[in-house]
Amino acid sequence: MGLLTVIWIILILSGALAGCVNQGDWKEKGYTEYKNGRYSQAIIAFDKAINQQPNDSELYYLKGLSLFEMVRYKDAIDAFTAAIRQNPDFSDAMFWKGRTSYMMGDYDEAVRSFFKAIEIEPGNTEYWYYRGMALSSRGQYDMAIQHFDKAILINDLDERFYSARGFAYIMKNNYNEALASFEKAISVNPDNAENWINKASVLRVLGRTSEAGVAMDKAGLLYKEKEKEITSKIPRTPMQFVN
Repeated sequence: MGLLTVIWIILILSGALAGCVNQGDWKEKGYTEYKNGRYSQAIIAFDKAINQQPNDSELYYLKGLSLFEMVRYKDAIDAFTAAIRQNPDFSDAMFWKGRTSYMMGDYDEAVRSFFKAIEIEPGNTEYWYYRGMALSSRGQYDMAIQHFDKAILINDLDERFYSARGFAYIMKNNYNEALASFEKAISVNPDNAENWINKASVLRVLGRTSEAGVAMDKAGLLYKEKEKEITSKIPRTPMQFVN
């Protein structure tokens, strides 16, 4: 066997081994790029990985998340759909397909996708919460409230669930229940100024103006405290840049 032949064999084997390694490398690279906010580079890496592993549902899912961050919603839906095609029980892919559909204003598809996710993982509060949001957007406030109640039953320490339920009650002109929901949100997180503003808005509708004023004062105080916190983090001396 000649020296030239040996060199060619070594080159061919090296290329084959590199290809085997790259299957995992592209996925890892894509995930790293995604975590660092370099979504375009992440998509390129995931596409290369998909070419090598077309049956890996997670690759399509991760590509979909990257596309979502780039506001390429239609392409993201295609990616999530591909992930579901590879794995029909991929509840997170269904959930993100629903969220993407919601962002596109396709509330019907959002409701369907969230429902499929709930069927697979009924204990996930995010699925119930976002389906409730989609139902609210369709004007189905009673069903939305039921979904928020279910999320609260699973986890009663998430202020979002109470706030969303409060807004659904407002749309039903049930201001007393809305007030109760916003007050519950405040009990969970009294440092969120928006919770106090929501409470003040309902109190004004109910004609309880003095109480509304107190709530607005509290919101204003929280905003000032937040402003001070942000200001305290600003460097007091000019930053020095090294060339």
